[in-house]
Amino acid sequence: MKSLTLYKVNKLDINDSVSLIKDKEPVGTISPSENTLTISKNTFKEYSCTYNFIVKEDILVSVNDEFIPVSEYQHTNSFKAFYCKEKNLFFVFAPSSICRGFIKSLKSTYSEEVDISNPIKFPFDKIKTYEKSARGLYFNVDDDTVTSKHFFGTGVEQNDEAVEAIDKNRATYLMAKIDVSGISRTIGFSKKGALVMYSKPMDKLDKDYPYLELAVEILQAIQLWK
Repeated sequence: MKSLTLYKVNKLDINDSVSLIKDKEPVGTISPSENTLTISKNTFKEYSCTYNFIVKEDILVSVNDEFIPVSEYQHTNSFKAFYCKEKNLFFVFAPSSICRGFIKSLKSTYSEEVDISNPIKFPFDKIKTYEKSARGLYFNVDDDTVTSKHFFGTGVEQNDEAVEAIDKNRATYLMAKIDVSGISRTIGFSKKGALVMYSKPMDKLDKDYPYLELAVEILQAIQLWK
């Protein structure tokens, strides 16, 4: 399984390896690669990225041969990102929680060089017209005691409550089975711009970045690659 978050970009002029700063402390890095990729006649610029976040957990840390208890520690996430200037899209291959902090720090540190909008919103009402079947759906509900519901199983798209949630724009996550380049694949779509690919793209393992190739084909399949 692999996930990414997709952002609309107005400007991304990072041409050297730079650090991301938060509260005067370095919290990550972004480094452009000399490599470029061509997928579906579009060029992608590759970036190597890191982002640090604090894990609140009681552990013992070895300091000068002594174990000292700490209640939190810093963890560094390393991931790739790809920018397609022709489509104004930024593919960030990291969990949504990491992406949010990374993009926020990137924009605040380099406000003159970077102008990135919020994550794209996948149109669930359109996606359901391309799906073979829905496997899962999360949605918000207007109830005094329940804030959200989820359905799993084959034929979710036939459930009246699930259909209404999509039609009324209350769905937050849709797991669907879709034909992508002639192969039926299970894909997850988040309203917050996350795209989850549940199976390894065995037909693309000869490519430099199989999941990026698959992500582009998914956008083509749901008519978002225009």
